Amino acid sequence: MSNLTEKEIIIAKHASEGMTAKQIADAMCLSLETIRWYRKRMLREANAKNFTELIAMLKDQGII
Repeated sequence: MSNLTEKEIIIAKHASEGMTAKQIADAMCLSLETIRWYRKRMLREANAKNFTELIAMLKDQGII
């Protein structure tokens, strides 16, 4: 999990604060599809079942 990019960490942090993918996209000036792509990539990298599990993993590791 330590190989996350700065953007991925920001996306995860926003998601952990309850922001939707659309809100994250707007806040980061990215498209909704780009946010979805990042989320899928992060799930694959972490071998997580869903984004909630990924957020929990990142919190447990002190990344967010």
